[in-house]
Amino acid sequence: MQRKLLAAAVGILAALVLGEMLVRVLGIGIGFGFGEGGGMRALHELRPEKPWLYGMRPSTSATLTEPAEATYRVNADGFRDRDVAHEKPPATFRIALLGDSVSFGYGVALEDTFAKQLETKLAGASRASDRSDRSYEVLNLGVSGYNPYTEAALLEDVGLAYAPDLVLAQFCMNDLNDPSIHFDFSTALALGEIPEEAYPDPSVRRAPPSGARELCARSRLCNAIAEATGWGEPDLATKLAGIAPHHDPSPTELAWLDRHYAKMAQLAAARGAKFALVVFPDMFQLEPRASHGVQERLRALGEERGFPVIDLLPAFLAAKSAAEEPLFFDPWHPTPRGHRLAADALYRDLACERLVPGLPCSR
Repeated sequence: MQRKLLAAAVGILAALVLGEMLVRVLGIGIGFGFGEGGGMRALHELRPEKPWLYGMRPSTSATLTEPAEATYRVNADGFRDRDVAHEKPPATFRIALLGDSVSFGYGVALEDTFAKQLETKLAGASRASDRSDRSYEVLNLGVSGYNPYTEAALLEDVGLAYAPDLVLAQFCMNDLNDPSIHFDFSTALALGEIPEEAYPDPSVRRAPPSGARELCARSRLCNAIAEATGWGEPDLATKLAGIAPHHDPSPTELAWLDRHYAKMAQLAAARGAKFALVVFPDMFQLEPRASHGVQERLRALGEERGFPVIDLLPAFLAAKSAAEEPLFFDPWHPTPRGHRLAADALYRDLACERLVPGLPCSR
């Protein structure tokens, strides 16, 4: 009997080891084929040794069909952009864009992201001016699920190595929600312990994963089964809390935003670069009587700290009534039209704020 039990145990262990090897080789359990969240997870990897916690897996790609068909290719540095040299070419004005899935371009082709459309507009302005020898680069460092905490950490650890002349940080309304939902949603494995400073308000947070789920997260095989069965996923109330509109930040949340945006501005200034904040509205803010409290408070923060705040809400409100395709896929993510609108408004404000040299102001 003991020999049979031992043989059975050895057989089960061998099967588990073989299964773990297969899912790692085949890429199962890192999100392929499990819808929007799963598909995006295919692009990410945990980086527990880094203050930014996780990032995209270099030189990978995934094609998703929701909310619209798009192929996401990640470059050798781990960003959705072309491969770029860390050493800035001569006569080049380089912009580093930090952000989340809005900057990343969820649902749109790379060339349709507002970052690449802005780069195209800058190149066109250069050709049309008497400074055609100048070139412009907009490096997209956006990572799905990020918030100002991870963006500031990424800027300090990675972004400044590109020697940007201008750092843009993109704000999304869900930056003020419980980040554990967005972080875990974007990665293949549960992140586990998240630094308290990553939370806009540490008193408002969901319970950490159970010990069993945390242990399971270390195995691709177990994690694949967990994803397929929904074990350990947030319940409906938690998910709704993670996507609820957040238009009127508390003093605690404002202080948190202040710390991280002030840090980004200081890091940029120390390298001789300028800093500006780009505020995207969400879909709910286009409705009558919607609160614009976030925009008002971020403008006040920028005035106090001495950096420009570029508010895209007026441009989205003005375009809302136009008889064209929608501006948003969902509450936060712009359609190609929304990205195009953002690029046009951002270009105008960069020119009129004198954040990019050689551009005429034409508001």
